[in-house]
Amino acid sequence: MAAKRQPHALVLSDLGGVVVEFDADKLVHHIAQLLGRTFDDVHQAVYSKELLLPFEVGRITPEAYYEGLKARLQLTWTYPQFVRFWNDIFIEIPATTAILRQLRRHHRVVALSNTNTLHLEYIKRFVLPPDLFHDWIGSCDVGCRKPDPKIYELALARENVPPHEVLYIDDRPEMVAGGKAKGLNALLFRGAEQLLADLRALGVEI
Repeated sequence: MAAKRQPHALVLSDLGGVVVEFDADKLVHHIAQLLGRTFDDVHQAVYSKELLLPFEVGRITPEAYYEGLKARLQLTWTYPQFVRFWNDIFIEIPATTAILRQLRRHHRVVALSNTNTLHLEYIKRFVLPPDLFHDWIGSCDVGCRKPDPKIYELALARENVPPHEVLYIDDRPEMVAGGKAKGLNALLFRGAEQLLADLRALGVEI
């Protein structure tokens, strides 16, 4: 008897909030303490659209982001110090990685994340198992961010699958809506237990 064909050839998964937890304020607190600045002042500089958005779509280098932040805050860290604190915010979510490992047995599993080069490489090397994903699609590598339709179109073209054969998992409603608008079967991540229930409801064997 032929093996039962799985309904989704490709699983796209977000990273932050789904596969890794992250403390987005940890860096801000470190810098605020170091410089004696308010949390809000530092937060505004770290997440400035003029700096962070170009960094997340690969228009500026990590060094350029650091220099921009250094100029805005009179930051005294060296670049290696900045990189260490910038990356030290992630931990794996084992319950989700266990589910993705199960999905990987019958599906191609690909990361799809809004992120920057430093975070993406750090997560690949130090946070998640190296064989968890077949491929990684980061906004910093492709020049656009979710929920821009272009990033979903790029993922479909890169993986050569039609939208209806894609299962997309994200923890942010606006990203899920963006995926659905491109025809993906998109699930809002609300924890590993709920993800299992949602997958089974779609007929995904796990």
